[in-house]
Amino acid sequence: MVEDDAFIGLQKATRSGNADMDRSIRDTVAGVIRWQRYLDFLIGHFYKGDADTLEPAMRTILRIGLYGLLFSRQPDHAVLNETVEAAKIHVRQGAAGLTNGILRAATRQRDNLPKPKGSDAHRLATAYSHPDWMVERWLSQFGQEATEQLLSYNNERPVYGLHLADNPVGMRAALTAADIAFEPSPWLDDMVRMQSLQPVIKAGWLEKGSVFVQDEAAALVVAFSAAEEGMAVLDLCAAPGGKTVQLGLRVGETGRVVACDIQENRLRLVRQNAERLGLGHVETVAQDATTVPDAWKKAFDLVLLDAPCSGLGVLSKRADMRWRRELENIDELVALQVSMLDAAAASVKPGGLLVYSTCTIEPSENQDQVASFLQRHSDFKREAAPATFPYEWITEDGDYLSLPFASGMDGAYAARLRRSS
Repeated sequence: MVEDDAFIGLQKATRSGNADMDRSIRDTVAGVIRWQRYLDFLIGHFYKGDADTLEPAMRTILRIGLYGLLFSRQPDHAVLNETVEAAKIHVRQGAAGLTNGILRAATRQRDNLPKPKGSDAHRLATAYSHPDWMVERWLSQFGQEATEQLLSYNNERPVYGLHLADNPVGMRAALTAADIAFEPSPWLDDMVRMQSLQPVIKAGWLEKGSVFVQDEAAALVVAFSAAEEGMAVLDLCAAPGGKTVQLGLRVGETGRVVACDIQENRLRLVRQNAERLGLGHVETVAQDATTVPDAWKKAFDLVLLDAPCSGLGVLSKRADMRWRRELENIDELVALQVSMLDAAAASVKPGGLLVYSTCTIEPSENQDQVASFLQRHSDFKREAAPATFPYEWITEDGDYLSLPFASGMDGAYAARLRRSS
């Protein structure tokens, strides 16, 4: 269940050239992808026949119409008219009657829509539009109440974090003067939360490097690392460079940051972000993080491994990821993380620090992965979070863990692993 060709074609066909309208189209695309399992459940209920036989374009148009009726602020008559016309254009003239009938039936029953049946996991997965396997795992880890909160959070329109890299006090004043809505971060003085990034883009602040987009949960990973001025830092899996830039700002010109990624084209993003802020002490190297050059061994005060992961903590921003992940992916990623952790450990100086982080809430990629690492590397010990770090997100083991339903941020995890001196 992913974004299909018919949906992509319809999105392109309805682009208007008007920025506000195109943004509305993007919001609809993301919303339909996010809610598509529940929308398909409703289509199956209201369609008099086997809904699996519907043409892809017909199914896509019905999804869009139902989403408009149930989740948007558009008037019902506007949604009905636009969806019926779209069916005529993109399917066939005869599709208008079917589209009209299904949407009107849903409108009449809006206050008494059908409920999914089956096991708790299947019922919740359908109602909140997630795969069964994810919900089964979360129910076992968090219980039903927290799982429903997590599912609900994943389906909300995302809130964006904005890092005020250049003069945070001045940038907040500039946002206020421009009448741009924002909310200060409760955890980080140099970050704000925003519902829309368009005003910042229009103002040119992103292009100038005055700000950059980053969720608070990711920014807190760098705060958790407590990088200091003059440090030599290795940032593995660095692209697109949000954490690299933060590290560069922290270590200053007397320090050094080596940003590594396996894909050279993604390193261009890292270089662009560093250049915007004038961080000439940030280097980029195309390198597979499962191995490290001899010159890097025991060479860095701090190594940050922001490992490839299942991304189950960022599903509110990545509407499609829930449909692109499979249970088998997690085992494959765990094996990759093991290789990367072992390579990262080799680059840490005696007495230096390895910070392992992910953007998932999956224990096998987080706490379990760190426990396994410590069994393999007796010269590393887990270290408590810095004293200045927000205590709300510190686990009993001293790790950092952001659970979206509790923190209101993306899901994230990090552990501090100190090498003996």
